[in-house]
Amino acid sequence: MNYKRLIPILLIKEGLLVRSQLYRYHQAIGDPIPTIKRMSDWLADEIVLLNISKSNILDSRRSDKWHNLGKGLFSDLVRQTSSHCFCPLSVGGGIRSIEDFESLFAAGADKCIVNTLLYDQPQTVSKAIEQYGSQAIVASLDVRKNSKTNSLETYTDHGAVCSGKTLHEAISFALELGVGELLISSIDNDGAGEGYSQEVLEALDINIDVPVVVNSGARSADHFSDGLKNQNISGVAASNVFYFTELSYPLLKDRLIEKGYPIRPYNLKTSLLQREPIYDTDVRESLFKKQSPSAVVDITRYQTEQAPEVQFCKRCFYPSFSATPMQFGDDGICMGCKVSDAKLSQPAERYDVLKEKLKSIIASTRSKSGYDCIVSVSGGKDSYYQTHYVTKELGLKALLVTYNGNNYSDVGWRNLWRMREVFDCDHIVVSPSVRVLKKLNRLAFIAMGDMNWHAHVGIFTTAPRIAVQQGIPLIFWGEHGYADLCGQFSMNDFPEMNYRERTEHAARGFDWPFFVDIEGITSKEMEPWKYPSDASIKELDLKQIHLGHYIPWEANDHLQMMVSDYDFEVSDVPFERTYRTGSNLDDIHENGIHDYLKYIKFGYGRCTDHASKDVRANKLTREEGISRIGQMDHIKSRDLQRWLEYVDMKEDTFDRIADHFRDPRVWAWNKQQGWFRKTLLE
Repeated sequence: MNYKRLIPILLIKEGLLVRSQLYRYHQAIGDPIPTIKRMSDWLADEIVLLNISKSNILDSRRSDKWHNLGKGLFSDLVRQTSSHCFCPLSVGGGIRSIEDFESLFAAGADKCIVNTLLYDQPQTVSKAIEQYGSQAIVASLDVRKNSKTNSLETYTDHGAVCSGKTLHEAISFALELGVGELLISSIDNDGAGEGYSQEVLEALDINIDVPVVVNSGARSADHFSDGLKNQNISGVAASNVFYFTELSYPLLKDRLIEKGYPIRPYNLKTSLLQREPIYDTDVRESLFKKQSPSAVVDITRYQTEQAPEVQFCKRCFYPSFSATPMQFGDDGICMGCKVSDAKLSQPAERYDVLKEKLKSIIASTRSKSGYDCIVSVSGGKDSYYQTHYVTKELGLKALLVTYNGNNYSDVGWRNLWRMREVFDCDHIVVSPSVRVLKKLNRLAFIAMGDMNWHAHVGIFTTAPRIAVQQGIPLIFWGEHGYADLCGQFSMNDFPEMNYRERTEHAARGFDWPFFVDIEGITSKEMEPWKYPSDASIKELDLKQIHLGHYIPWEANDHLQMMVSDYDFEVSDVPFERTYRTGSNLDDIHENGIHDYLKYIKFGYGRCTDHASKDVRANKLTREEGISRIGQMDHIKSRDLQRWLEYVDMKEDTFDRIADHFRDPRVWAWNKQQGWFRKTLLE
């Protein structure tokens, strides 16, 4: 059987995986390697990796992540990628010479994709075809419709420069050079999620002697189906859709196979599938050398003069080097601000439509339990509002599920246990062993600078585990944190919580096997942090919905409502590192010393987070925000003493280990001043 291919295209900008819109707006998704491994585990028909950076030198260094890609060439990323990828790998972007082809093929690429080079140096493309064979060279044709002539014109330089050739002329030109495949993308449809360009599909209804892959705009099985109907198209591709949901790739394959298309099947139950990362023993051990009193911070480990300049948003206060992967528009405004503006500009009618969409999702689920859904709650203001909306507005029978990381404030603990009464819901609270929690607090701090790894991963693991155990196919979360902070997605994406997001962002690539056999920790003791298998999630058809995508979401307004209607308690003691009083009551360290470590790493903290949100919501002026940030972001909070006693650590040991996570793009050191920030908010 001649199978047709379903191809994920992963876009890389400055070392990060990005979401693209119209070839102009890019929103950072995260690191490419975890996503590539995920697609490879699902036996993807092929993976395309495109570098859309202005340079072949990438820089995505973060010393607190397992996949710390560092600074290097695109070919270095391809080399690392190929070690995780066991399906055909096609790469492109920035190819300017025959030496570039050589380095990419040597790094593990199966095919190289060319766009600008095709027009600027056709002789180089011909030489590559002669050297590697036509099957190894793909012509990428980026197409935009000319509104005046209605013709389809091709573009180079990331969609910026018209090539002077129509689509048909470009196809003929590429075939005459001898390329072995065509990848055709629509600039107009990029990121829209409204399906492939019909004009492009119609233009491809001609005899073409090489495989053709169509790209841009597909979100649903019907969209991919539109491409597969064309007998001349041998593959359908997309980017953004594969980031959005749990099991996105295999579920799309299921639907296309059901429609009768010849798509290669997959097997989630194969013993060859190793979803959790395998941790190199030597690398793992090296991460714990920081705890040795003789371990000295290498302040020269990066060449400062070559480090990219840190950029601050001209509206809010976020830097380009941040805990949440950040991208900026040409106007100097961050994507978090742009997405916030889009949300605030939505008319009421739009939310009426979204509510109906939400209801249709709920109606499509079939619970095997007496509960309609799970609401993952910590007992905070957002948990109260989620539960209020799910039970009162949607009328669902909800099971409340909580991960208890043993760090609650007194006020937060009272709020948590009040939920069962005020909402009349059953409530499961999972409380791991305190002995194990203490070990994980200390070990995670040393390895990744995050004593709250256990909580971040525990929260996003507990609800799915209970869902699978109880047969409940729907989980509600609140707002999507990364969409809210850094504008990771558009208003039309509706991303769900999933394993990739949990493991890459909440866990930074450190999943539960990382800790096994360290200080006697066993696999059984890590049970609370084990995410359900792909097969069990697929069997349940689990959906994890962020309410913030479907309803207006403003935390300050929710807080007032929860205090008024449900006697929600705010902190009676002001936080030292932020001015908000209703935030993170479920974890006394989240606003405190855990957040102080973010300041150590990135040069900003929770006050910057809250002030940025409030500036976007027009509840704070920029001047007020800068003043509060200057007063609070640098504070080393008193809760450190509780944590030091909890894990039996001295403060000077804490400081010495924390210094290892200071990034030289933000920090510098000299004998006179010690550590000081090089980048300052103005």
